[in-house]
Amino acid sequence: MRLNIPLQKYIQNIRILALATLLFFLGAEGQVLQWSNPIKLKGAAVYTSVLGENQSGIYLLRYRNRFYSKNVIIEKYSHQMVLQQSLVIELKNARLLHIYAATKGLLVIKSKYAKNRGENDIIAQWYSYDFKRKGESVLLLSVAPNEMEAQGDLRLRVSDDLRTLSLLALEESDKENVIINHTLFDMNLMRVGHKRVELPYMYSSFLIRDIVVCNNREVYFLSYVAQKERRKEKVETQLLYHLKDTTLSNFRISDSLSLKSERLVYDRINDNAIVTALYSSFNSYGLQGVLFFKLDKGIGISKLGQFPAVLGGGLKKDQSDGVISEGYSILKAVSRSDGGMLIVAEQKEIATQEDIVLVNGIPVSTSKNIYNFNELLVLNYDYDAFLDWHQLITKNQTTVNDGGYYSSAVVFVGERFIQLLYNDQLRSSGEVMQYTIYNNGRVESNKLLKSQLDFVAIIPEEAKQVSSNKLIIPTSKNRRFALLKLIYN
Repeated sequence: MRLNIPLQKYIQNIRILALATLLFFLGAEGQVLQWSNPIKLKGAAVYTSVLGENQSGIYLLRYRNRFYSKNVIIEKYSHQMVLQQSLVIELKNARLLHIYAATKGLLVIKSKYAKNRGENDIIAQWYSYDFKRKGESVLLLSVAPNEMEAQGDLRLRVSDDLRTLSLLALEESDKENVIINHTLFDMNLMRVGHKRVELPYMYSSFLIRDIVVCNNREVYFLSYVAQKERRKEKVETQLLYHLKDTTLSNFRISDSLSLKSERLVYDRINDNAIVTALYSSFNSYGLQGVLFFKLDKGIGISKLGQFPAVLGGGLKKDQSDGVISEGYSILKAVSRSDGGMLIVAEQKEIATQEDIVLVNGIPVSTSKNIYNFNELLVLNYDYDAFLDWHQLITKNQTTVNDGGYYSSAVVFVGERFIQLLYNDQLRSSGEVMQYTIYNNGRVESNKLLKSQLDFVAIIPEEAKQVSSNKLIIPTSKNRRFALLKLIYN
């Protein structure tokens, strides 16, 4: 039934007034919530990743599986959260490696198998933000098929200013040693730097943990080497490589500590990288603190930050020797402007429960995976690795056989505070909690989304902070997909 024109205008005015009222009251609390229309996802592209937002709109990536081998789609939303366009990426005999939202447009990089040569070609193609091809595709590198395995043999990174692309490939020499093959490209996909060198480590024992390319085109690699020495137990070595022009230097991070959840954190103030990791002693239980390692005039400097004696909320440590659970890993680490570091760590574990049930009188073995995402530990260290303050947030998320898809938390980092958002006992409440932690350690908490009208669950792994004051979160709203944008004033 069609409405008459005056009634249509009246309903439209009511909607505009309601939206303006909503924005006013939310804005009074310092943030605005914007929703897209809920849609039922059709087809096989069910996973989502936020690419970014610019003056043209908001861009999402949809895909069927974590291999990015088929049903990969880019979607464009307006700033008012309305779906406008979509682009299906052609992946015949190919696999998507990465998509970067840069100043020039969307840079799509994929790997395509060349059967006649037995190699994988790494190919880059520019698209405009209206999904039109820009120029011809460019062959960046050809690598052996084993380069595409899950060992981290191929790494892609873009600098913080979106002007330099880093491509790192690991190769195996005739002596079975590892070869680092690294190339730098500008945004016209022209080669601006190259380094290929064989290292004295076995290819099978060498892994790249992380990589950072700086605005000055210096590159940092964080590597892991696992070796056996004269029938002894496996010896782990953590190395930081620094590539400046064609000079490659390496630095051993620690001989006496075992590192976990290690990563490179980009320092925007000094345009370099800082190794950040949780540490423990070899052959001992639990984590003892946080390690920071960086280069200063070509010299490696290591600092150790301790955990608090008693964690917030009265939760004591696990052991008498002053350690906390090994289940903690770093969820987010941000370099402070004064050289310190803000760390958000999460305690999680996966348990497998087996059982035997009778089916038509016949015993059948069954099993299920239980995903527990427990505490969030926020640690704020100063330049000298002294702990300014800490906060412990208990969320206790437990799910079964879902890969923890709706578990964990979204982290927003602002100038005056950070925010942690997570689903509060998803299966029972359908509400989203929001914790605000200010720069002095003060904490406020409230329910960002309540379940009186809608059942909403955010998807933390797929969310992204797209600017200093905007956060975009894919959600499940009444079992339909919807985008949520948070704008902070």
